[in-house]
Amino acid sequence: MYGRMNLFGNGTGRTLAACLTLALLVAIPARAIEERIVVAPGQTPVREAAPGVTVVAKDIAPTFGDWVADGATLRSGFRGEPEYVISHDLYKPDTSTDLLLPFDDASMGDQTGHWTRGEGVGPTLDSATPRLGPGAAYFNGPGTALLLEPGRSALFAPRSRFRDFSIEFWLYPADAENGEVVLMWQSIRKVQASTLPQQLSCLVSSGRLSWSFSNFFAPPEGVFHGAGLFPGTTDITLTAKSPLIPRRWSQHLIHFDADTGLLEYLVDGVPEAMTYVTSTGHEGGTVFTPAIGGASPLVIGADYSGLMDEFRIERSFVSAPTLHPYGRDPALVLTPVVDLGYTHSRLISIDVQAKSPGTTGIDLSYRIADEAAAWRLDRPAWIPLRAGEALPDTARGRFVQLRADLYADGTGKLTPALSSVTFNFEPDPPPPPPSRLLAIPHDGSIELRWTRVPVADLGGYLVYYGDGPGDYLGKGALEGDSPVDAGPNLSITLTGLTNGRLYFFAIASYDTPGLRAAGGTPTARAGSVCAEIAARPSRTAP
Repeated sequence: MYGRMNLFGNGTGRTLAACLTLALLVAIPARAIEERIVVAPGQTPVREAAPGVTVVAKDIAPTFGDWVADGATLRSGFRGEPEYVISHDLYKPDTSTDLLLPFDDASMGDQTGHWTRGEGVGPTLDSATPRLGPGAAYFNGPGTALLLEPGRSALFAPRSRFRDFSIEFWLYPADAENGEVVLMWQSIRKVQASTLPQQLSCLVSSGRLSWSFSNFFAPPEGVFHGAGLFPGTTDITLTAKSPLIPRRWSQHLIHFDADTGLLEYLVDGVPEAMTYVTSTGHEGGTVFTPAIGGASPLVIGADYSGLMDEFRIERSFVSAPTLHPYGRDPALVLTPVVDLGYTHSRLISIDVQAKSPGTTGIDLSYRIADEAAAWRLDRPAWIPLRAGEALPDTARGRFVQLRADLYADGTGKLTPALSSVTFNFEPDPPPPPPSRLLAIPHDGSIELRWTRVPVADLGGYLVYYGDGPGDYLGKGALEGDSPVDAGPNLSITLTGLTNGRLYFFAIASYDTPGLRAAGGTPTARAGSVCAEIAARPSRTAP
């Protein structure tokens, strides 16, 4: 019994056009040609034949969205091609951050908003030799010093008293000449009826970096220090043991613990000098804490030549600096959603062009479905895979996406890199239409005959009819409204037609409901219609 089918969206409606025959006269597999789509950041996706297959031309592959990266960034690879790597583990301002200068853009501004840049030319941005991030500050003598004015909420605000603090930065000196001033702050603090000059400085002395704190620390209110001295007079100097090597990055951290009075200087995470800022100069005495006098700018690179990166002041005791560029958290990279062209296409494998030096790693997973409009980051579920390995036969659908989780090595010095992804698949187009269609008029009916479509997954044929060219919305045939499902038969007679009226006919093939990606529903699909034919029923027809 013939019946109407409304399950097929392809090839119906007024806009259907006649097609060229695609069928061969011998049986062919439903999926015979392997193709691949190559996607790479910054490049146009390409669809091409698999190696050894020449019948499919290279073409632009349809994709949706763009690459997505969280914790990853693009860099130029060995051959100049863009590749995703883990982003540097840069400091981010939080509630304890007083000043943060990443020096990653020309503004050279504080990311906390506690400090404002003063007048002056200031340093220039260097993008060639940064230690962390995309840039560093290049200083070239006093004319390029960076002046920063403290705001009301800054640690160095007038008459500020605070406890723990840390100051750190990366340094890449050009020459490390004696007398170069890396950091300078000067002010005046009133003590009773007198004034004390204050200074915090960091300069090159005997080829080493030396910190000096003059009257920067003060005893608690009402406590006097030293016979014959003004209350709160202190002079402290901490000098590194290791020499400052020109044209090599080194990390410098000085931190103060207000609970014990410990003031310690570290170079590349190694303690170089320390003292206790107490009434005894040892642990256990009355602890002196920072006491700021009048308003005064902080001058970075006051008389220094070279690079500086990641300058930070914290309101806490930073026990250890971040010495290596990559952290422990993985980075996430998602490819665009790739359109394989047809539903039910089989994803054979996924290849990646990537590097995993040392103990770095890349975890890969994919998802595939016939629809992608409702996709979110966490759904549908990601399926793990190994690059280049054959995927199960259930890996079917029209839309596919790859996820890559990038892991640094245990030391934080190395990162993996991902430069391109290749999706190898077998497209599954709907079956072609019959190559020939014959219409034989009868009294009140039209007999239609057509050639067999020799594909392995053929499900049957749909018969479209109507009363105008390309208009296949016909009604009135006893076998049903257009389109009529003829099943696997190669002929059908439509009865109940009006004699003398000209009818137009076309045939489309449909496939068998097949496997779908996980969660999908098996459905059949109709292809395009064949060349149109017209016929008129007549009482005089045989």
